[in-house]
Amino acid sequence: MSSDDKLISDEHLNAFIDNQLDADEKSRILSTIKSDSELSHRACEIKRLRELVQHAYELPSERAEHSGHGRALRGPLQAVAAAALLVVGAAVGWISNAQLHPGNNDLDVKAMYLDEERAFQTTQVDEAPTVQGGRKILLHISSDDPQKLEQALDTTERLLQTYRARHMPVELELVANAGGLNLLRADISPFADRIEDLQFKYEELTFFACQTAINQMLEREHRDQVPPLLPQALTTPNALDQILTRLQEGWVYISV
Repeated sequence: MSSDDKLISDEHLNAFIDNQLDADEKSRILSTIKSDSELSHRACEIKRLRELVQHAYELPSERAEHSGHGRALRGPLQAVAAAALLVVGAAVGWISNAQLHPGNNDLDVKAMYLDEERAFQTTQVDEAPTVQGGRKILLHISSDDPQKLEQALDTTERLLQTYRARHMPVELELVANAGGLNLLRADISPFADRIEDLQFKYEELTFFACQTAINQMLEREHRDQVPPLLPQALTTPNALDQILTRLQEGWVYISV
């Protein structure tokens, strides 16, 4: 990565794509993009992902003007857009691992959100827009790495503790899919006691296991029965759809 690339943030690239920069700044970024393949890739992916997600977010009534199956198209597009969000987000650095090294600030956690123009923005979680004066957070875990599972719970507890101490309304959903299901499986979760304790302390916390991921696991492992989930775990039909829905509703997104 070049030194110029490091100086060009995703916010700058969004502004460049939206034609919101002055001529000198546009020229500088364009010149850097032409000479830096990694930055060029980032810019292309941001533009492609934005178009995809905006298409998925079209209102059903608007979509129906062009198709008699407006609502039927929404689900698959949401899933595609969500998958792109996760893959591209990780590739271009939108999904931060800052929560792994919180430092001295309990809210030094990078989060992603959609602004009023449905463009992706990243910021510290405490600087993201609130919803009716409260903080709404979706924390996503898709890895079966025990260290990451523990980090997901550490981040969850730290955020809830901090906002409670501030007397600020907060709602947090921890959504697990893929390998992250191990966190919520009663037969193998290494953190069952801690999850029970967290749920007892924080009524504003909800744990979700992805039903799609459970079904895929059954097929992959040739199981006849669903492995039991912890009593604190609810299911959501599809984790990626839930992520997009929450982003649209003003929630912030954190990936571990």
